[in-house]
Amino acid sequence: MSDITTLTMRLAKVAGLAFSVISAHAEITIDTAFSGSFIEVSSLTDGAFEGDQSGSDLLNGLTATVATGWRIENGATVAELNDGIHGGFPGGKDAEGTWSDEGAIAEYYLGTNALGYDITSIQAIASWMNAGFGNQVWTVEVKRVGAGYALLATVDYAPFNNAGGATKVNLTGLNATGIESIKFTAGSTAGKSIGDDFVFREIDVVGTATQGGYVDIPEPSSATLLGGLLALSYVTMRRRR
Repeated sequence: MSDITTLTMRLAKVAGLAFSVISAHAEITIDTAFSGSFIEVSSLTDGAFEGDQSGSDLLNGLTATVATGWRIENGATVAELNDGIHGGFPGGKDAEGTWSDEGAIAEYYLGTNALGYDITSIQAIASWMNAGFGNQVWTVEVKRVGAGYALLATVDYAPFNNAGGATKVNLTGLNATGIESIKFTAGSTAGKSIGDDFVFREIDVVGTATQGGYVDIPEPSSATLLGGLLALSYVTMRRRR
């Protein structure tokens, strides 16, 4: 059980409150079209989830096709959203973290598989030593092959009120099939951190290439057709002889 959860439970018991009050700052919804469930975990230790990130997921190492609104300063880069590295402290102001700003967007084209990719889970880790930058507020949208974007989930998990710590959110059991692109948009922590921002350590998207379906075979060129006809004529003539 996380440090913050344990602490909150103890405070709730002292005050005679129901344990459910700890969920007051957590709201995660997954669109019914994609089914799935979620797990949210927090800790007062900023490096609590270091090592939980993936270095082999669908997103790992991809360059964002769209990347706008992120606070690219003091060494922070958009590439740190999906580089498979959590980063620790000390290690500079940004220490392998990507600073959000409300409305910041990171969009990724998942690959060249013609039928897209089946996404089964998404994980996001945020953390910082102080100022509540370990909260998470974001949305994720997915784009099926040949279709437009659809909202998959909304995450508003802000257990820290301008205090240091880490959070991890897992969206699991997802049924997002035939996806060619995915888009994340950062939101506001609504006063829970300086500037309403937070610091992503890593975003992981787990899944596999979509299998089966109709494979489009390109039409042969005129030269190929002519060559085939000539070859067929030659074979026919030899048989008649």
